[in-house]
Order: sequence, then structure tokens, then C-alpha cells
Amino acid sequence: MRIDDSFDAELTEAGVKQAMDCGARDDVKLRGRAIECVVSSPLTRCLHTGGLVFPDAMRNEGVPKLVFEDLREVNGWLVNAKRRRRSELEDKWKTWDFGTLTEEDELWEEEKLEDDESVVKRINSALKMISELPQKNIAVVAHGGLFRKMTETVVTRGEISRFNNCELKTCKFDVHVDGQFVLEEIDNVKL
Repeated sequence: MRIDDSFDAELTEAGVKQAMDCGARDDVKLRGRAIECVVSSPLTRCLHTGGLVFPDAMRNEGVPKLVFEDLREVNGWLVNAKRRRRSELEDKWKTWDFGTLTEEDELWEEEKLEDDESVVKRINSALKMISELPQKNIAVVAHGGLFRKMTETVVTRGEISRFNNCELKTCKFDVHVDGQFVLEEIDNVKL
């Protein structure tokens, strides 16, 4: 993976095509019209994907577009998981709200891969922030590694299959009285 590793990697040509094809589907457009909020990882490939898959939501000024540091991919070793400075992201991605980010990337470490405990802590933090949003139909744009770890560690109802590149899943999200997060896959969009 280090051979083609690049700092805060952009979407590849294939990634752009996948996202555009996904966003052009009638069932995805229908889902997109119901979105009340979009939350994303601060990494460039997620911000770009969100805009390509949910263009109506991104153009709608009434739909908040929030960036959460805790939705980032597993950090460390590879520079594609290191984010740009907040000011650079704000200059490039005008429609997103980067208000919760620090200027510099304080999570990424060159010498070691983020451990599972840290990833799970970030997942729970992200889910807590999402659960506190007033909106109910929320699109979450993040990374396969993060979603994999989420489905391994959060209580699920039924099986949530692995996320493929640019795959959409509709999940019901609950918070139990004991504070545990529960996910249930309702539907997914296969490419």
C-alpha cells in the first residue's frame, strides 16, 4: 500500500466514476432528496465523494454539511490518512463546515498505526455527535476501514455486510438508555 500512498489522497479516476455513477442512480437521487444533514471525514476523498453522490444536498443551503475528525480512516503509517490543514480544506471545500477541526492534523502518527482501542473510541465519539444532531436523515461519508471497525464493535441488529467502495447502506441508528449505539441495516445500494 505504501507504493501508491499519497498525502490526503484525492479520488482516483475510478473513484470519481464510481461516485458519479452512484449519484446518478434514480434510487440514490430519491434517497438524496430526504437527506437533512451530511457528515463526513475531513479527508479529501470523502469530501469529494459526498459532493458527487449527494449533489442536491450539497447545493441545498438548508442542509448542514459537517466535518467530523472522528470519522477519519484508521490513522498512521500511510500518508493518505493524514489530513490537510483546516484552512486548506476550507479554501478548497467551501460548502463544508470545518468548525470542529483544529488547524493542524493532531491525530496522524508516522511511526505507528492507530490501535483498535483508539479507533473504537473515535467511532463512539462520532456516533455520539451524530446522535445529538437534530436531523434524523443523515448521510455519513467515511472510510471502509472505519465502517468495518464500527460494524465489529457496535451492537448490530442482524448482520451488516462489509462496505464496498462507494456503497450506500441505509441503517437505522438507535441509542439505548444504557448509552450503547445500535445499528440495523435496512437496505443497501450495490454498484
